[in-house]
Amino acid sequence: MSSLLDTVLQRVMEQPDAIALKSPDESFTYEELMTAVEVLAERLRESGLQRLGLCGDNSPGWIIADLACRLAELVCVPVPGFFSEKQVQHLCDSAGLQGLLFGRPADLPSGDIESVPIWGPVCLRTLHTTGVEGHVPAGTAKITFTSGSTGTPRGVCLSGEHQDATVRALAERVGSLGIRRHLCVLPLATLLENVAGVYLPLSLGATVHVWPVSQLGFTGSSQLDVPKLLQALHACQPDSLILVPELATLLVTAAEQGALSGLRFRFLAVGGGKVSTALLDRADAQGLPLYEGYGLSECGSVVALNGPDANRPGCVGRPLSHVEVSVSNLGEILVRGNTHLGYLGDERRPREPLATGDLGQFDDDGFLVVNGRSKNLLITSYGRNINPEWLESELVQSVGARQALVFGDGEPRPRALLVIADSRDSDAVARAVAELNRTLPDYARLSQLYIRREPLSPHQGHVTPNGRLIRPRLMADLGELLAAAEQSDPAAITLSEARCG
Repeated sequence: MSSLLDTVLQRVMEQPDAIALKSPDESFTYEELMTAVEVLAERLRESGLQRLGLCGDNSPGWIIADLACRLAELVCVPVPGFFSEKQVQHLCDSAGLQGLLFGRPADLPSGDIESVPIWGPVCLRTLHTTGVEGHVPAGTAKITFTSGSTGTPRGVCLSGEHQDATVRALAERVGSLGIRRHLCVLPLATLLENVAGVYLPLSLGATVHVWPVSQLGFTGSSQLDVPKLLQALHACQPDSLILVPELATLLVTAAEQGALSGLRFRFLAVGGGKVSTALLDRADAQGLPLYEGYGLSECGSVVALNGPDANRPGCVGRPLSHVEVSVSNLGEILVRGNTHLGYLGDERRPREPLATGDLGQFDDDGFLVVNGRSKNLLITSYGRNINPEWLESELVQSVGARQALVFGDGEPRPRALLVIADSRDSDAVARAVAELNRTLPDYARLSQLYIRREPLSPHQGHVTPNGRLIRPRLMADLGELLAAAEQSDPAAITLSEARCG
């Protein structure tokens, strides 16, 4: 069965002068792309390194480095730009990285003197390592790290065939739509954009528009200058985008305001969190081809997807052809087929079917419905996973809250209800939380506080006798609890104010 690189080589034979990659500053034809990949792959082989991190903002150099690692049969580990320094260090240590690749000189850390150019804009920094800290399964081509529901990212090990199988299945589902231009709006370190936003368009012979996300209006992982993004959309005129719910909402709102006039999308995929049927209905009313999908890194990023020929709002689509999906007697979604090689550091072979932790069901026509998660995991509207217990423990231990409830599933950032039993006023608490926010990954920083002075009690049914939160009851009463609480905004506290406080 042809690999991705075989397919790209076929595109070189068919359309050598067609544009494969395009950024504001440069472009590569299919022939130029493959030549660059082959040259860089040879230099990587000569380096003797086997496990490399791939860093930096979206750029053609990032994609070329990724494909070169694949051709050289090296383990590639994308490093998300939204990770904290602690998370990046954990990634490097656990994967036993021997070097870091940077897609362009602008991505190098300030004052860096150890990195050297290895091809064109791509730079390499050799790391001093004693070897792999965690077990890496044989056949691993890529290790993709989740955002870390507890703040400690987990590495998912995938083979090249895992990624290729997803690409082929996606091509079966959307290949007939005539997609000729795709704009990457998610970070390339996100597996979904990497596979469905780069590999898929290249396999179809399309052009991948790859702009630095900073030039698309993004700051961090959850702040966006909407006019800047709209300007880029009009400049690129993409046929397709991959969106998280927050971006889909912004795009639909822009369409309703007439800001997308002149754009002719063919396919807009949305996933990574809850998508309301109301939003899908609004998109349809504006003529936006917005389709919901579902997947997870352990299965190569996409498991099910709606499309023009088979679309059912409220469902995440029918499963793709490369996987078999079922639902257990307990209602948990199970996946067989294109599942990962294992987790980094875990020598146990993963069993099939893969238990996703998501609850769901099939309707009578075979469309998959996802009803929520079996655990208390929050997924922000930007697709970042957050374990609320992690943040709640930080609020109790670092901020001094007596009790804490973190919520905000489907919202841009989490919020928190805090019980403060001491004499601090709301501004002092906000300063303490602002100082905590400084240490957290940006997607996990608390955006709004609700402060109450009276403890949550077993008598009200909000906590167990030993103080454990009873979440269903708390969420049912949340509106009433928030209405009676003091509000405070830690985001309004500057860093200097937080430190002085």
